[in-house]
Amino acid sequence: MRIRHLPVCYVTALLLAQPALAAPICSSKTTPEIQSCFSSRLAQAEAQLKRYTEAALRRMQGPGTAARTQADFHKAESAWWAFREAECKAVSDRWSDGTIRTSMELSCRLKLTEERTYELWQNWLTAPDRATPILPEPAISSRN
Repeated sequence: MRIRHLPVCYVTALLLAQPALAAPICSSKTTPEIQSCFSSRLAQAEAQLKRYTEAALRRMQGPGTAARTQADFHKAESAWWAFREAECKAVSDRWSDGTIRTSMELSCRLKLTEERTYELWQNWLTAPDRATPILPEPAISSRN
């Protein structure tokens, strides 16, 4: 083998050694199909967030939870929704010249919603002793 082919062989070997990339979850071909996919996934994620929020609030109504905790929780919820709207609007604005704009905004909303659901589960629906949580651990998409 000639020395000049060595870099090509090296790069090829590195590429072959890498694990295959997972296909994106919304891997449709057209912009409307991709947007429909993200919209559907976002609706599911928001329904799950609602279930986890309601479970957290029910848990706070039990003995030993101060009214201040509930009030602070509601403040945090309001602040989180405002953050999600502002952050994802900024993402949309970044892509305002392209057809990908809506998909990027929906992807942002989906990611933040899944992360918030996980935070609620971790902070409010589990116990430090690792007892069975009130609801199952929510999944977070590795890639939107």
